[in-house]
Order: sequence, then C-alpha cells, then structure tokens
Amino acid sequence: MKRIDTERQRLREFVEFVQADRVVPSARMDDAVLGTVAKDLRPAPWRVFSKLTLIGVATGSATLAVCPQFGLGFGSHNAFLHEIHDAISPGLFYLLCGMLFVALGAILSGCWLTRNELNAVGKVVNRYFAAYCILAYVTLVTLGPEIFAASSLTWIVGALLSNVVCYGSVVRLRHAWGCDDAA
Repeated sequence: MKRIDTERQRLREFVEFVQADRVVPSARMDDAVLGTVAKDLRPAPWRVFSKLTLIGVATGSATLAVCPQFGLGFGSHNAFLHEIHDAISPGLFYLLCGMLFVALGAILSGCWLTRNELNAVGKVVNRYFAAYCILAYVTLVTLGPEIFAASSLTWIVGALLSNVVCYGSVVRLRHAWGCDDAA
C-alpha cells in the first residue's frame, strides 16, 4: 500500500512540474551552466596528463617497496628477485622490471579516468606513455646506486609495452562491459 501511495505522489509531482509556468534562467546563469557542462565534457588535456602522472608516480613509488629498480627502493633486497636476475638474461630481466614498474599505474589509470578524460587524451596518450617511461628510466638510473648497463635499456621497452597494453586493455574492457562511463 505504501508503494502505491509513493507512486501516486510521484505522479502528482510530475504532473505539477509539467503544468508549471516556464522559468527562464538569466543569461548569466545560462552561460555558467553551459560553461560547466563544456568543461566537464572536454577536460583540459594537461589536467588529464597530470592525473595520469600522479597515478603513475604513486603506483611506481609503491612498486619500489616490493621490487627495487636499479638498486633504488623502499624495501630490503629480495633474495627471490636476485635469483631471477641471475637465472635469466639481463635484457629480459630489465624488460620484466619495466613492465612490473608501470603495470599497476596503467591499469588504475584506465579505471580512474572518466570517459571524457579518456576521449580528451585519445591516442596521444601513447606518446605520453613513451615520454613517461623514458623520464622514469632516467630518474631511476640517475638516483639508483647500481651501475648503468646497456641491457637495462630494455626496461624502457617493457615499461612502454606494459603501459600501452594494460591501459588499452582496461579501456577496451570498460567499453565492452558497458561500464558506467567507459569510452
């Protein structure tokens, strides 16, 4: 009975709304609303890239607690990681380290950006990922106490691959699943 009363109340309110006199907003209010909508629909790319950078730096820093990069990290050295380093070629090891370092950030970026933010950066995001990977590599090599080795350049390739694949996969999955505001 209560449900029927609620539905009737909503219907009455809707009828009152439809029959009410039209209210025209002021030009100032109209411009403010249109400006807000335009800003929400087309976010500034620099804001989106700033958000991507913040996510990447935060998750990359968290990754350093688990897996030190070039001797730079927040946790103690892991014997298991040293065994892996000894067991596989240095190029492959650095490729995997680069992938691990950025994977979480790429996944979270694909999840946290809104549809409009994804659209604002479009395919340019891959160029951003390339620049981010190179800057992260240079930073880690510069700050890290381990000696630079040419084989460590594969870290950039692994990081770039991981960024492009993880981010792209999450964005495509959001779209395929019809998530709330996927691109």
